[in-house]
Amino acid sequence: MNTNLVPQVDPTPIPGPPWLFHGLLVFTFILHALFMNVALGGTMLAWFAQLGSGGRAGDPRTTLAQRMMGINAYAISLAITTGVAPLLFVQVLYQQYFYSGTILVGWAWLLFLVMLTLGYYAAYAYKFRGAPARGAGGTGWLAVASVMFFLIAMVHVAVNLVHSQPDRWAVFADNPWAVLADPAYFPRLFHFVLAALGVSGLVAVWWAVRQAARGIDLAQNTAIARYAWTWVLGTTLLQVADGFLLLLVLPRPVLLGLMRGGVATIVPLTLAILLGIGLLMMLARVSNPVEHRGTVNGTVGAMALTIAIMSITRHQVRALYLEPHTSGQALATASQWGNFALFALLLVVALATVAFMVRHVFRNPATGEDAA
Repeated sequence: MNTNLVPQVDPTPIPGPPWLFHGLLVFTFILHALFMNVALGGTMLAWFAQLGSGGRAGDPRTTLAQRMMGINAYAISLAITTGVAPLLFVQVLYQQYFYSGTILVGWAWLLFLVMLTLGYYAAYAYKFRGAPARGAGGTGWLAVASVMFFLIAMVHVAVNLVHSQPDRWAVFADNPWAVLADPAYFPRLFHFVLAALGVSGLVAVWWAVRQAARGIDLAQNTAIARYAWTWVLGTTLLQVADGFLLLLVLPRPVLLGLMRGGVATIVPLTLAILLGIGLLMMLARVSNPVEHRGTVNGTVGAMALTIAIMSITRHQVRALYLEPHTSGQALATASQWGNFALFALLLVVALATVAFMVRHVFRNPATGEDAA
């Protein structure tokens, strides 16, 4: 490898020990992943549901699409907001790799902002010009939003793979599209997309079951819960299979690093696999989620825990990809604990505010024109 392709480490000290930023990176990415899954998967699920219903008013699938996009009015914003922190922490820890990776796929990285704007606009256009405001229609807007968010996922997977493989930068510099030929690219992409569909489907089920338990439109909420449950079951089954495929296509040193990393790597990986299989068993046992509210709530908790644990493994995989280039490399530190305390305080306040907002939205959903 031409070592000149890797920039020198910025001599400016980072404001704390590296372990702290690794922890913050994983924690904030988990928060981002929760909202990102709902934003991406919820938009795609809404599109698929409305395609099936033809956008007809009164069809449970059209109602599901309206509900998911109502949630996305908040989820998209929160996905963008919570994505800032992990992006900054990545730059603190892997600045010379991450910046280089974004430069190597420069046009795609810049177009990401255009795609985000178009997707966000299309989501709101659906609300104001589609079923939520007019009772029917808006499938085209859902298609635009879904495609834009899917393309954004493709860009992020590409940047992740490019910046973590400096030994292939010369190849990517000649042809950025070469990243699509990486054996891990499409398994990684579909692992995240399938997870997003599963999470958003589970949110739809939880909401429908909650409404049915209150005696609100029992027939329609039962139909919505059953429809969304099949999506959760199907995508989880495919994701578990894709997860094993993703392990198999990892570069041999990375896979061996996971297997030989001791408790730190084996425990999260094993737990993620067991949780995935456990989720399948829980999902397969239920045909009518409305009659199994406890199982639905347990599945929601298990899904959230799976996302958290898989986020840890994802971070470890990145570290193993970069280990040949970062081993023996130490970041200069100059701890600023006062600033960290302020950050931690503001983070807690922000999370409490978001929790209050989410709770308020579910307890007092808007109706009519306000919902649009």
